[in-house]
Amino acid sequence: MTVVEFFFDIISPYSRLQYELLMRKVPHWKSMQLKLTPVSIRAIFEGSSNPSPALNPVKRAYLLRDLEMVHQYHDIPFAIPNDFMKIAIEIGSLKLQHFLAAIQSEIDDETFKRLVGEKFFDPNNPINVFLEDQFKQVAIDMKIDRNLIEKILSRLDSEEIKAKLEENNRIALNLGGFGLPITLVHCDPPQWVFGSDRMHLLAHLLHESI
Repeated sequence: MTVVEFFFDIISPYSRLQYELLMRKVPHWKSMQLKLTPVSIRAIFEGSSNPSPALNPVKRAYLLRDLEMVHQYHDIPFAIPNDFMKIAIEIGSLKLQHFLAAIQSEIDDETFKRLVGEKFFDPNNPINVFLEDQFKQVAIDMKIDRNLIEKILSRLDSEEIKAKLEENNRIALNLGGFGLPITLVHCDPPQWVFGSDRMHLLAHLLHESI
């Protein structure tokens, strides 16, 4: 099997769409071993000297329209929270990405994959899971050990946990990453694509049908 590594940030709308498209292919692309790697989109933007397109009003207007078309085309349940820009700019997702980087090695792979996709940009979700207390409740509702959750949350500012995410960021930047999502196919030689509209190229690299 070929490892397909998905670099994501849960606050990235296009990461959410690409996550769904990749997960749909897991039962069908038998040559693919999907690996999820949390990174910080802010660190990727800063490390590549690439300002977020959401900071440009013209680009932001297009992105919102594009996201609407893409999720409708693929029939992906999806909605941008009303206060999303405020959260993305003022709060960010660094703590949640630290949490994901830390808990990944403590739970089984399938649970981790479900946690990443649970309720983010969910049109039927009345709570804002980008906030720490709400995200904690999502993890508890998934039956992840409460003591483990509390232990990790209490250590989010530790150098050990920060180092895990920083290493993931470094790998993405060394690839030449400038935004998210990044999907890396560990073929020979490794190849990566940017965005959520390159599934046909991933299929080609894996010798799978789209």
